[in-house]
Amino acid sequence: MSVLWVLIAAGAVTFLLGATGPNSLRAWQIFLVNFLFWSGMAQGGLVFAATYQVTRARWGGAIRRLAEGMGAFLPVSFLLFFLLFFGREVLFPWVLEPIPEKQAWLNAPFLFIRDGLGLLILYGLSLVYLYFSLRPDLGRASKHSSLFARGWRGLEAEQERSRRVLAFLAPAFLVLYALVFSLIGFDLAMSLDPHWYSTLFGAYFFMSSFYLALAALAVIAVLGRKHLTLGGQIEQKQFHDLGKLIFGFCLVTGDFFWSQYVVIWYGNIPEETAYVILRTVEMPWAPVAWGVLISAFVIPFLILLSRRVKENPWTLLAVASVIVIGMWFERYLLVVPSLWRHGTFPLGWMELVITLGFFAAFALPYLVFEGILRISPG
Repeated sequence: MSVLWVLIAAGAVTFLLGATGPNSLRAWQIFLVNFLFWSGMAQGGLVFAATYQVTRARWGGAIRRLAEGMGAFLPVSFLLFFLLFFGREVLFPWVLEPIPEKQAWLNAPFLFIRDGLGLLILYGLSLVYLYFSLRPDLGRASKHSSLFARGWRGLEAEQERSRRVLAFLAPAFLVLYALVFSLIGFDLAMSLDPHWYSTLFGAYFFMSSFYLALAALAVIAVLGRKHLTLGGQIEQKQFHDLGKLIFGFCLVTGDFFWSQYVVIWYGNIPEETAYVILRTVEMPWAPVAWGVLISAFVIPFLILLSRRVKENPWTLLAVASVIVIGMWFERYLLVVPSLWRHGTFPLGWMELVITLGFFAAFALPYLVFEGILRISPG
């Protein structure tokens, strides 16, 4: 815990010094990269839990609890979103150079109002969902003064109440997730290059965020099995099922990527192809693009064909870690090439420290949630 606080402090100081100094662009763009990465991961964890509820799955209650813990970052994410307002002139080129035909949509006040309202509703519903999911298990284990024990009706009554509430919340939550994260993808990633557009980008963005969350969940499940003493609840069959999900959404996310790419390529419209050519042909971005393709899609597809890989927690951990790293660079490619106009590759100690600060800001609330897991992991 103390190490995480040090990392948060170091990341915050580094960002403030960078944002107010000559390297303000580097500081703000890596802030946006990490905001999109960690927020997508956190929200994707609750999407997994809601999907588990909708499908009435029974194969991994402990893994569902681990996924729900990722939602502990959402209040932090909401606060970090509004920090982007102070970097709007650095991040969004249309703030200083408005585009007349798009100005009604691409203007800073409207962007932060609509995105802030969308995140408020989505994150609020996420926390309500989390409350009703946890209440039956924690209410009976909590003191009567606690949030979860207030108005306690008895275990069976609380389980029935939570089942009914979650059956209503889960489908609405999934639809809202698709809408809000499509909007976030359009506004915070696609609008960085305001002359490029893709109607499929929103779907790709929210689907890839869920894919990222599944890979992160596999990492947490392997580590949690050992350090949270969940060995009796997360076994070989649970890893196999989780591995199949990762494999499946590797195909789905790759299909969205390919569907977007091939239409742009064959259409050969300059406003569309410039975005792709910048990232796949020009230096220094081309090697990163190929690295993302290999690490986030090719390697998982080939290796996860094996049943043994999916059943073995350590091989699954290795593949999932490669996916998480690859998806971080994928978010990096969505943001940085649209803003950085120098021939150098902007990735150094500043980016590393700020990223570690975000990691600590994600991990610290999760460790607080670990106390809930120790009370009732399943």
